[in-house]
Amino acid sequence: MLKNPFQVAITFSLVALCVKLIIFSLGAQHGDMERYLIYIYMLILLLAVFFGIRSNKINNPNPPTFGEDFKAGARTASFLAILVAIITFVYYAQIDADFFEIKKQPLFEKLAGDAKEKAPTMNKTELTAFLSNQILGINMYLSPYFQAIWTMFGLVFMGLFYALVFTFMMRKVPGFK
Repeated sequence: MLKNPFQVAITFSLVALCVKLIIFSLGAQHGDMERYLIYIYMLILLLAVFFGIRSNKINNPNPPTFGEDFKAGARTASFLAILVAIITFVYYAQIDADFFEIKKQPLFEKLAGDAKEKAPTMNKTELTAFLSNQILGINMYLSPYFQAIWTMFGLVFMGLFYALVFTFMMRKVPGFK
């Protein structure tokens, strides 16, 4: 049995890594699978928070307080979010390095079309500034660093919510230690 929230987070981050690598090895990382991966991460986070709170309840000789249960769930979620963010960064920077280049292609094509439409109405300086701002935004948003940061923030906030819900639920539903 997992003895503390950190062991739970490490275990479930390895599950998230395995899922991401299986999807990559199947060549299904583009399209609908991107949305499914978000749902899979939400399920992994949900299970991790549940087992983090549960391991805290099992390891405490006295019944833990509401705050202790919430802290165990939040600790599990936060540590899982950090680990998954690191995995996400390494995955997009080293393993699937052309993922964002594929995502940028249609955006740059649309930007070229927009530039052709705006060229008659804008002077050269305005058009250059517009294009450079758009290119900078696309390159910043579609990068491994940005993806890892948003993954971490999203998982932390969802994990805090899940910890709160599970703490309330585990207090009200009989059968939990």
